[in-house]
Amino acid sequence: MRSIMCPNCNAPLELESTQSHVTCPFCSVTSELKKVTELIEHYMLPVVYDVSQIRTELVGDILKYPGTPDDLHKSLNLKKIDLKFYPYFIVTVHLRTEYKGNGEYATYSFPYKSGYRNIDTHLKPEQGVFDDEREFIIYAAEEVNNDLVNFEISTRGKRYFQALEADKVKADIVPSIFNLEQAKSEAITSMRDIHKGLMLKELAQIIEVRDQPEVKAVFLLHIPFYFLEFEVANKKFNAILDAATGRTVITQIPREVSYWIQIGFLSLLFGAIGIAGIFLAAQSIFAYFGIFAAIAGVVLTIRTLQLGLKSKYRETRRAKRQGSRW
Repeated sequence: MRSIMCPNCNAPLELESTQSHVTCPFCSVTSELKKVTELIEHYMLPVVYDVSQIRTELVGDILKYPGTPDDLHKSLNLKKIDLKFYPYFIVTVHLRTEYKGNGEYATYSFPYKSGYRNIDTHLKPEQGVFDDEREFIIYAAEEVNNDLVNFEISTRGKRYFQALEADKVKADIVPSIFNLEQAKSEAITSMRDIHKGLMLKELAQIIEVRDQPEVKAVFLLHIPFYFLEFEVANKKFNAILDAATGRTVITQIPREVSYWIQIGFLSLLFGAIGIAGIFLAAQSIFAYFGIFAAIAGVVLTIRTLQLGLKSKYRETRRAKRQGSRW
């Protein structure tokens, strides 16, 4: 935090060290802080969904899965609600990589039927260039939350960061552990790793690499997330939702007892088909039918258990709501 005087009315203001713009709570004028050096372009997404709306989104996503209570919209009770802004660096990197090395080639000799008897490999000098530009989204909080690390965030609708906006919705601001140069370095390293992977697809040996990285754009973005604890049928569950887009990051799925009975019955049924198939396969008359039944029974049993025992819902990108990515 740092203290300044409002450029418009000279009122005392407290703001984050990364802020490039500030809105005065006394005169409501937004000012650009031009005299501060090495500012990070710092933005935030607004909290668009309130608690009642986010509850509706959560219920709708859970009901997509079988076995959930039909009256979930009535029986789901929110027990704990935390709203936090998490930091992400969005870095656009252009990288031109020139490389030299040896590629692996094969020489075939002595044709035999549909193939060759001898295959000799040898190395041959190769060189080339990879030249492209990519955007990286870097999770920048000290706490490692894998659900938020892998979540495909949106950058649409961002506005200049104002700590006052977070205070209005009683949200905590999670600080970034990276500064501007560290974020740039992280993105450049990721870009170099991508080009290295591409080179290893072309070459058996890498001899020389020359690259020219350039950071085209970088900014820090704080995104609001709801951390929810809810109760269904006297059992507690947890969920994380994006407060800016209403998307479910991840949630545990409450299910009724009848659902688990069905899963158990189907698993036993398909398992019995597989065992019967193995028995029939041992009989010469029904061998082919038995093999087919055994394979089908095993596959269906595994898939039933995989899908039926799935206890969490993670949302993937949906074009109608979402706007951008890693």
